[in-house]
Amino acid sequence: MSAMHGRYAHELRSGDEYEPLEFVVTPDLNQQFLYAVEDFNPLFLEGRDGKPPLVHPVLLMHMSPRTRSPSYRQAPGMGSAFARDRSTYLNPAYVGSRLRVSWKVVKTYEQRGKIYQDYVALVQDANGTDILRRELASTFFTLGKVKTYALGEPK
Repeated sequence: MSAMHGRYAHELRSGDEYEPLEFVVTPDLNQQFLYAVEDFNPLFLEGRDGKPPLVHPVLLMHMSPRTRSPSYRQAPGMGSAFARDRSTYLNPAYVGSRLRVSWKVVKTYEQRGKIYQDYVALVQDANGTDILRRELASTFFTLGKVKTYALGEPK
């Protein structure tokens, strides 16, 4: 395991990890997402069978991109975009829970002149139970090239 230690995101290689993020899902935080997506299912508001309400899946997705890591740093003049995402919900998370998100780079490669980075994001509760596993790929590119294309200027 190797942490970022001041490196930019595009410099990470297989085995490197972003600094984890820990957060508590308060009722207010969960409800902000419920209102945003207009999902008022009682499972997310009241809970069931004596358990607290469930954390909305959109909140878990929102908190798990690597850009949420306290150590994420994008180099000046570089951009990044999602290229692929496969998410698997493994267990429920409950409002009031402390959750931890970790990110590990599993592969880096170059394709069509761009750097790609495959990584796994894992959301776990305070007991270490896996809640959400995401297998993601992102690409890095220089912003100058994108700006030129966006403005319709010759390549």
